[in-house]
Amino acid sequence: MNSKKKLGIIGGMGSRAGAFFLKKIIDYSPAESDQEFPEIIFHNNSLTPDRTRAIVYNEPSPLSSLLRSVDLFNRNQVEVIAMGCITAYYYYDQIIQHTDAKVINPLYAAVEHINSYYPGARRIGLLATTGTIRSRLFHKVLNRNGMDVITLDRVKQEDIFMRAVYMKNGFKSAHISDEARRQMYDAMEEISALDVDIIIGGCTEVSIGIDPKSVDLPYLDLLDLLAREMVEHCYSADLVKK
Repeated sequence: MNSKKKLGIIGGMGSRAGAFFLKKIIDYSPAESDQEFPEIIFHNNSLTPDRTRAIVYNEPSPLSSLLRSVDLFNRNQVEVIAMGCITAYYYYDQIIQHTDAKVINPLYAAVEHINSYYPGARRIGLLATTGTIRSRLFHKVLNRNGMDVITLDRVKQEDIFMRAVYMKNGFKSAHISDEARRQMYDAMEEISALDVDIIIGGCTEVSIGIDPKSVDLPYLDLLDLLAREMVEHCYSADLVKK
């Protein structure tokens, strides 16, 4: 395992989701000693402006803050980078121009996963932030592959899903309330009722709030997939825990 690559994670968007992402990478590692675990630089870049506020309401852009993390990684010879926020991939094209490291894009990984494991899926339910939906990040990638993206209507998107994420003691908070957890499951029930073939948890807060075993339909936890991708890029693919 001496050839493993150095990893960089841009966290802090939110902080709990970033820490959960880091834990998943550790969990999926095949390491059997301290020295066999990935070398990871984790930047909890909590000063990064909100991605949805920037995309939807033209508030301050997070790009310079994201590039500050990338600069940190560049100075420390990081070879593989991922972000603990799916909406932040709106800035993917600018980020890859700023580094020679591999930046893993979970949207591309999602398409590969669906084509491999659910080749007949055409109606893809998406739970994601309003910024991700309005920017059509998933629409662009999935539509090119013959898939339709199904989302909550605007009222339910804001009153159920976004409220669960941003409410007081919501999923962006240090302490998540039972009400926020119920709201997240309500959002999952609503998207499940829209005659979809598979559901993508396309926001890292969904990964915190939803137990995949509780979802009756095929379900893709994108943060989980991203963690597996990071480990596969770090080690040889055949060493990764399944």
